[in-house]
Amino acid sequence: MATGCAILVGNIYYCQPLLGEFARSFGVTDKTAALVNIFTQTGYLLGLFFIVPMGDMIRRNRVIVRMHWFAALTMLASALATNITWMIIASLFVGIATTACQVFIPFAAQLAKDEERGKVVGSMMGGLLTGVLLSRTLSGFVAQHFGWRSVYFVGTGLMVVMAIILSAVLPSEEPSFKGTYKELMKSLWELIKTQPVIRQSSLIGACLFAAVSAFWATLAFFLETPPYGYSLSVIGLFGVIGAGGALVSPLVGRMIDKRSPLIPIRIGIGLMILGYLLLFKADQTVLIVIGGVILLDVGIQCAHIPNLARNYSLLPEARTRLNTIYMTSYFIGGTLGSSLGSVAWNAAGWKGVCGTGLALISIAVIAVTRESLGKVGATPPIPGK
Repeated sequence: MATGCAILVGNIYYCQPLLGEFARSFGVTDKTAALVNIFTQTGYLLGLFFIVPMGDMIRRNRVIVRMHWFAALTMLASALATNITWMIIASLFVGIATTACQVFIPFAAQLAKDEERGKVVGSMMGGLLTGVLLSRTLSGFVAQHFGWRSVYFVGTGLMVVMAIILSAVLPSEEPSFKGTYKELMKSLWELIKTQPVIRQSSLIGACLFAAVSAFWATLAFFLETPPYGYSLSVIGLFGVIGAGGALVSPLVGRMIDKRSPLIPIRIGIGLMILGYLLLFKADQTVLIVIGGVILLDVGIQCAHIPNLARNYSLLPEARTRLNTIYMTSYFIGGTLGSSLGSVAWNAAGWKGVCGTGLALISIAVIAVTRESLGKVGATPPIPGK
């Protein structure tokens, strides 16, 4: 399941090293090319809110397999795009289809023992982050040697292969929600109203992912320009540099099985602040860029995994919906961060991007210092069990 999650999530990150290439290929500005990344994340957000909750109402294995077939079609449509408008629309549907990876994670949490849930969630997030990082590297390498369309053809093939494998190996389970789709969506609001932990973790996650997205949405533009002027394949390698986040994910998961989630959350925020402070000097040497990538990616995983684990501890029968609320907020933050990063890049260059990232992290700092952090409290019943 972790491997499947890793391969699927790559679909929404293939575009990031290619934004400059899209601008040249379709004859548009960097600002217009950035819409491919923004619409991909917007599609992911829409899928999170409208499709992922069905994992509590329909057997999760069926949802996952069907979404893989849909993903194959959307990746093929992207590979065949003849203009930027087509590419942007196709990217929206790529994002929607890729949300099946957010059904994988609560599915694994449901199968895990209570005392091992943090470790399992950490392992799943390790797989997901590995997919995020390696997808950028794969994208840059393939595009450099075979053209950017080949990236999407490869993605199409991977989706077909995984759909066939997963249909054979994923376990089946009875869904926990017995109501209608309308009742299912209404229960999301009930969860938001009755669960203070999900409200708080959603704000923290949204702000931190916004800060990271502002960085990755503009890194390709920064590295293509002086003093670096790197090629696509070299830019893609910066995804591998952040692999430290994937390595620490299982360790963080084991930590929160034994201790309060407050500790790794605070550590993660501190690492991200340090990363952005370092990146203000990124034009001096590439070693600073490398250090910033490591600190940002390790930092966000230190905060993200405890947030997930504490959400899954609230209501076992609503884990997919709780994941929907949190991850919808998370990717609202990501979309906002990508947009703000692009605006900052066009208005104030790289230092503007770094200032934007620090401003977003500061909101998470305010949220994490609230006394209620980590206090789950009572879990009132919700409709639709």
